[in-house]
Amino acid sequence: MVTVMGEVAIAYAGSRARITALVGGIDREHASTMVPTCPEWCVHDVVSHLAGGVADALSGNLEGLGSEEWTAAQVDARREHSTADVLTEWNTNAPLLERFLDPAGMLGRHAVADIVSHEHDIRTALSVPDARDSDAVRIALGFAATKLVESASEHGVALRLRSTEGLDLGPESADVTLTASSFELLRATTGRRSVDQLREMDWDGDVDAVIPSFWWGPLHPSEKRIDE
Repeated sequence: MVTVMGEVAIAYAGSRARITALVGGIDREHASTMVPTCPEWCVHDVVSHLAGGVADALSGNLEGLGSEEWTAAQVDARREHSTADVLTEWNTNAPLLERFLDPAGMLGRHAVADIVSHEHDIRTALSVPDARDSDAVRIALGFAATKLVESASEHGVALRLRSTEGLDLGPESADVTLTASSFELLRATTGRRSVDQLREMDWDGDVDAVIPSFWWGPLHPSEKRIDE
């Protein structure tokens, strides 16, 4: 039977293909390039996390999903492997996972948010910006924006997020509205911008009231300015 891939699976696979093209031919020196948006990881470590996340999902090892301990174990297990071997592992296993991403709902969209965030982490580290208008960015933003609006609500702030590409999420009678490109909103909502950078964005309302909302799940604003 032929499995028809939905938009979430297609977006994940597309980001995976782009990362493979970016990293597949680099040498050890470039694989060791530190990633500013993941300050304790190099490019090889980011790929190890992506491969390890798929392996853990397929084996059912989801305890501590997304935590520093969970991701660190993935990186440590592949530290002595070549980047090429880690890519082979990932590209062998990922199609088995991708078929489940659309039925998984928000969890599948979480997976897209993770992979495309790391795609652009790698692009920033290697100075190869591109694909900022991909479907993966759109789907990831839908997930991350929902989480940020929920976080703001928990902090007692009605937040509305609007992208220049058409996303409009949150109450019309919001206390605070943030408008930016989909790419900038995604990077802001997933810990790739500093607090100072967040304050510099296009806000309508009290930005200081909403800043605490950017600490959600395992994510928080960058300690350093990230220019991409």
